[in-house]
Amino acid sequence: MRQVKIFSAAVGKKFGQTVENFGDNLMAGLLRGLFSVEPVYVKAPQAELIGVGSILDAYYRRYGSRRFPLLRQRPWRKLHVWGSGFLDSTTPALWPQRLEYHAVRGELTKARIAGGNDVALGDPAILLPLIWPRKGPATASVAIIPHFATHQSFVERYGSVLPPHWKIINLLGEPETITAEIAGAEFIVSSSLHGLIVADAYDIPSVWMEPHGKIKGDGYKFADYFSVRGAPIPGPLSFDLIMAEFGSVASRCEAAVPSAHQIDRLVKAFPFK
Repeated sequence: MRQVKIFSAAVGKKFGQTVENFGDNLMAGLLRGLFSVEPVYVKAPQAELIGVGSILDAYYRRYGSRRFPLLRQRPWRKLHVWGSGFLDSTTPALWPQRLEYHAVRGELTKARIAGGNDVALGDPAILLPLIWPRKGPATASVAIIPHFATHQSFVERYGSVLPPHWKIINLLGEPETITAEIAGAEFIVSSSLHGLIVADAYDIPSVWMEPHGKIKGDGYKFADYFSVRGAPIPGPLSFDLIMAEFGSVASRCEAAVPSAHQIDRLVKAFPFK
């Protein structure tokens, strides 16, 4: 199995030192399952590939332009971009390596990159049903997916007052298990972007929930995904409103299953085959 050096955002100082966030932890399953590629997680300057996540501006957000001297640059190395996006609306894609774009998450990211006319569009998480098909009937009527940074505070506030057959999904865990939990719900309520993306991938209607606490970013990543979603999504709505008026809210929500063309183009855009 071919090895590829990849960079991914981490909950801790280094990827894999602790339980990772679901969205940032999806690349291993996708690379192994779709392309027979074994990921090797490395620091940003050594990476050959970035994929799932709002990480196009990750190097700049960590180091800034002031810490980008000539000695740090690696223009002879390529960093291949497959389905990544920006976290913020103003931060640049500044890396030591020379970037080569194959796919980006949405139209907003595409508009900000050089030579973006021919890139595929889509977050690689839309490909999860290709490697982890839905298994069996629904196991929950409603699954709530708080952003991982706000999970504990959400559980403390709402865990004991949820209606029957509603469940809360913790995004810090094993990706295949979390994916099965999302795919096993009839409706998704999520403040996590990848909760919404995976709901669409499995044809599950969803609503965008306001985060129960502060999370990184200015909302750009949501707008970027929605630019290619194909249908509007209500939100962000407070969870109190969603719970109090669930029937009315749910009636305005629909899944936006990625097209076969989008899926095929994203798969074919993968740079290591």
